[in-house]
Amino acid sequence: MSTKSYGGHGGPPHQSFYMTNCYRFWLRPFICIFLPWTIGLLVGAVPAHPCTLFAAAGSRVEGGGTLIAKNRDRQPRLSALKIFTPPGGFRFLGLIDATSVKQPAVAGVNEKGLVVVDATASSLPARERRGDAVSLTEKVLAACASVDAALARKEIFARHPAFHMLADGQKIATVEVAPGGQVVVTVRDRGVLGHTNHYTDGRLEWANRLLKESSWVRQARIWELLAGCRKPLTLKDFISFSQDRDDGPDNSIWRTGGKPRATRTLATWIVAQPQGQAPRVYVKIANPGEPEQTYDLPLDRAFWQKGRVQFP
Repeated sequence: MSTKSYGGHGGPPHQSFYMTNCYRFWLRPFICIFLPWTIGLLVGAVPAHPCTLFAAAGSRVEGGGTLIAKNRDRQPRLSALKIFTPPGGFRFLGLIDATSVKQPAVAGVNEKGLVVVDATASSLPARERRGDAVSLTEKVLAACASVDAALARKEIFARHPAFHMLADGQKIATVEVAPGGQVVVTVRDRGVLGHTNHYTDGRLEWANRLLKESSWVRQARIWELLAGCRKPLTLKDFISFSQDRDDGPDNSIWRTGGKPRATRTLATWIVAQPQGQAPRVYVKIANPGEPEQTYDLPLDRAFWQKGRVQFP
């Protein structure tokens, strides 16, 4: 496992310049016009379950602390909130796939303030990314109290190709896992991170075997939003970013889907951890055929007390 760290306000040097200065002038027209044509020639229509992950830490957050978010994108399915109480482990609040029999957590925050979210490595063929990133999310939340503690468990992350983003009250991190157990970690105590569904570290770009228009468009857009906000970021900013529809029904950060069964955004999960305060979780659930539900919950001691964690 290799580790790298960047400070400052933007992303890695190449990403910050690339996303902010080039996106509007040439990257966006290329993505929107030429990339779909190229994809059609090379791979055809390949289904995937994309998500958008982003985070901020330190001086990039108003008042310090961290922010982390996930937009959950899939074909129409149900989402819900659930408290997990693993025997001998930390309790955690999870955003679950309520359609699945096992109802796994696709994002979560535990009672120690560790947040874990994940995204599919859809730039890989399905046969190469088989594994259970969701069960990994649950294992890490149950066992680890901090980003450092989670990243110390190298063997867990190396098992299945996927993307993970983590946060506690001090740090944010991304974990890119490629086939063969190759792992690259980015850790920051100040700055921002953004990730979609393809490999961004140069050492793992060989694993981008399938071109995914939506992943590239969303990656460019979230970096534009993060780097374009010069003031310290707030929960309100992250909610606004999560609702962005700038690139149409199929490529925006908040996707509505161009067809009835098309992939769309099913939920937004955001955790704010202001310095010296209890974490706060914002969740928007957009279940098909149901009114949208929004939760804004302080994750203080009272929240974790027995009998105080029921959801309608």
